Amino acid sequence: MRFRRTTSGAVLAIVAAVVSLVALATGALGSTSPTQTREGYVAQVEPICKTNTKANERILANVRGYIKHGKLPLAATQFRKASEAFGKATKQIAAIPQPSSDATKLGKWIGYLEGDTKYLGEIAKALKAEKKSRAQELLVRLEANSRRANSTVISFEFRYCVINQSKFV
Repeated sequence: MRFRRTTSGAVLAIVAAVVSLVALATGALGSTSPTQTREGYVAQVEPICKTNTKANERILANVRGYIKHGKLPLAATQFRKASEAFGKATKQIAAIPQPSSDATKLGKWIGYLEGDTKYLGEIAKALKAEKKSRAQELLVRLEANSRRANSTVISFEFRYCVINQSKFV
């Protein structure tokens, strides 16, 4: 009898641990919530986007001039910092519970945001290697990806979460 209690107790502990890990993983990846509304989601996400937009305005200030005057390593540093800031904001956004009715759309949007982070980092690498034409090619891809991100969530009527590349580059 004692052996069975220990075994069932161990099984129960393992099940509890697995449930806890699944709950943690779901929260870290951004879960859906039947109680979260679109308006509530927008209210939680917009401050993150506003902070990131202002940070990237500051980070990417004068980047055009650096590129124009051949100071590509300086521009590379700015793009690397912008990539880091954008990636951090994207992770914060992904962690916010999404309305279950919009989960597919928001998952796609977050994928585009992750793509923008990647492109910003690749532009930094190209500029550091002084490959200006490669950086320009990546910039075109970044702009196209940003337009896709914006069109995916147009119905959310975001103000700060709309990516406006012309402000920065």
